Amino acid sequence: MTDAARTAVAVSILAKDESARLLVLSWGLVEAALVDREALLAWSRVSGVAVRQVERIAPVLLAHGLCKQDRTVDPEALRVCQHVAANYLRSTGGKR
Repeated sequence: MTDAARTAVAVSILAKDESARLLVLSWGLVEAALVDREALLAWSRVSGVAVRQVERIAPVLLAHGLCKQDRTVDPEALRVCQHVAANYLRSTGGKR
């Protein structure tokens, strides 16, 4: 996949979905030994995203390679998350 295609996928999936961004950012916190349902439950706990949403969003993130089985995250996905966070901080003047 080209860099432009990876960027388009990351932006399309993550730009307007806070839950997806939280899942991307917390993927590395899920123990590598956990698989299937246990991994989804742990991912829900560390991200603060409801299990039902994790069940819906996780297959998309994994299928598109934004989150990888080795618990790493695609650099483009991280850039999108950083960009959204930076825009939020600019729009609020750095206030939460």
